[in-house]
Amino acid sequence: MLVVNPHACPQNHRCPLISVCPVGAISQDGYKLPVIDNDLCIQCGNCSSSCPMGAVEES
Repeated sequence: MLVVNPHACPQNHRCPLISVCPVGAISQDGYKLPVIDNDLCIQCGNCSSSCPMGAVEES
């Protein structure tokens, strides 16, 4: 299960990971913490390898 660490994510911009997810499993309300829908997630690793802050973690 992947999650976004709120201490590593600055939450002050539109999350760039939304566009790298091939199945649309990442959503964000405004500039709030992005959320990964693990029911949709296919564990491809695009988000964890693309996050410049290293905020995507295995839970």
